[in-house]
Amino acid sequence: MTTERSTHRTSLVGRLSAGHFIMLLAGLLAVLANFAVLRSRDESFLVAVADRDLRRGTVATADAFRMVEVQVGSDVLVTLVEAGSLADLDGRIAARSVAEGELILVSDFVAAAAPSEKRAMSIPVERVHAAGGMITDADVVDVVAVVDGIAEYIVVAAPVLDVAAPSTTGIGSSGQFYVTVAVDATTALRIAGALDGGSIEIVRSTGASEPIELILPQPLDDLSEETSTGEPDAGT
Repeated sequence: MTTERSTHRTSLVGRLSAGHFIMLLAGLLAVLANFAVLRSRDESFLVAVADRDLRRGTVATADAFRMVEVQVGSDVLVTLVEAGSLADLDGRIAARSVAEGELILVSDFVAAAAPSEKRAMSIPVERVHAAGGMITDADVVDVVAVVDGIAEYIVVAAPVLDVAAPSTTGIGSSGQFYVTVAVDATTALRIAGALDGGSIEIVRSTGASEPIELILPQPLDDLSEETSTGEPDAGT
């Protein structure tokens, strides 16, 4: 009888000890979790704000920003520009207007579409009129416009910014695709005019020297001038 009571008491003590241990462990974990949350709320981060009003299209420079301390959660922090990432904004373009003192978002500044003072223009062209489609964004190209029977180089050594995938694939396919080049404003107008009233040839010119003849055949005015200053005809 005594042995049964002793065994029962030992079993009861063991169950209570395990229960107490689990409760103590749960309480400790709760304390640690609360401490971590409170600590994260007190942690500050250096992020960028606009040091002056920045209009849409402004080129980012180091003096356009200043750093401030903020206390935000990790979900908000990833959308802001921290001190270590500030240099990455240099030369990028403001995608929206930002007021002085406003937090800078990662999405507020984007890469320039083209090199300085240039514009990005996409030219639709058939593969057979663009080096068989063998053009990449590592190339430079010339653009030849053919209008009223006169072929003229209207772009020479323009950097290719992007090449869209052709609409068809396979050997011998001739689907239309797009070559995006960096050009100035005047050249963009000339390309647009050639697309509307003539045709376009894109010449892959990576590593090639500049063309000597820029226009063929020569305009009639130039031919008339040469005739008037040249040798007389045999019949005169």
